[in-house]
Amino acid sequence: MKLKLIPFLIAILITTVFASCKKTVEPLAQPQNKIREYKVVNLTDTVIYGAIDQIDKSITVYVPFYLNLTVIDPAISVSQGASIVGKVEPIPISAQDVKYTVKAADGSTNVYTLKIVQQNTPSLTVDWSANATLEVSPLLQLPPIIGDFQSRNGSLVQVQMTNQKSNKVVTFPTGSAFSLSPSDNLYVLNGVILPADIDTGSYKVKVTYLGHTPEITRPIHVFFQQPNLLIPSREVKQGGTISFTSFNTVFVGFKAASVTVNGKTYDLPIQSYTYTNMTLKIPDDFPVGVYYYTAQYSFQFDGWDAVKKIGALTVTAK
Repeated sequence: MKLKLIPFLIAILITTVFASCKKTVEPLAQPQNKIREYKVVNLTDTVIYGAIDQIDKSITVYVPFYLNLTVIDPAISVSQGASIVGKVEPIPISAQDVKYTVKAADGSTNVYTLKIVQQNTPSLTVDWSANATLEVSPLLQLPPIIGDFQSRNGSLVQVQMTNQKSNKVVTFPTGSAFSLSPSDNLYVLNGVILPADIDTGSYKVKVTYLGHTPEITRPIHVFFQQPNLLIPSREVKQGGTISFTSFNTVFVGFKAASVTVNGKTYDLPIQSYTYTNMTLKIPDDFPVGVYYYTAQYSFQFDGWDAVKKIGALTVTAK
């Protein structure tokens, strides 16, 4: 009796298996809130594609140093029907924590983090150019710095000066108007202009570029030089004020000013002055007239010879 049931049970099992094989298993719906492609398009004749990690929700963009990029301008493709929340704008290559939110048609979102990796030069060595005079004054340019920058992109360079006595730091940030130009197998950095208010003394100089921060072994000495100024033509009323600006120097210890016309000297009281600008008052009793390059100015600075200039001055009545 039991043997007769075996073929019957086998038949039922086969029928069940075949019936189950006829069922269609639908694939799981894929989220429609993904970034599908990320590319940098502000390059000539080429693009850079970002590596998209859909698990980590990140985009990694590798930027070779020789492309001389300071910003990346992305073009982003997303899932059908989805959009990027907000405006997609160019991004400095030094930027961190940039995020993109992708919103699907059904309202679901995904947030991606952008990682910009600069593929830098292996090393950087810098020094002053040959025969450089290692003395400089405020408002003037540091001697040329020579190094293996392997790039013309001076905007990526940062220069930092540290006073060896006070440890006060003067920083010229990236994006400054520096220039890099090739010289044999190296590059020359120019355009580092000292600020008017920098202290005098010896300074260590460090250059930061593409992850490298070498220091020049020889310090630079900052010193004040004889103050000088420009004397353009001036027109002023009696009792009014006139201003003058410095010329490649700074006003240090400014004490007094005067002007001589028609053989008589008139004091010009100081109203205000900075390292680069002075404002003086014309006396109320100053004679009206046109003194075409016959006005003889004298400027007194503590510790310096008097600066004497001839200029054109027109004084009108109040």
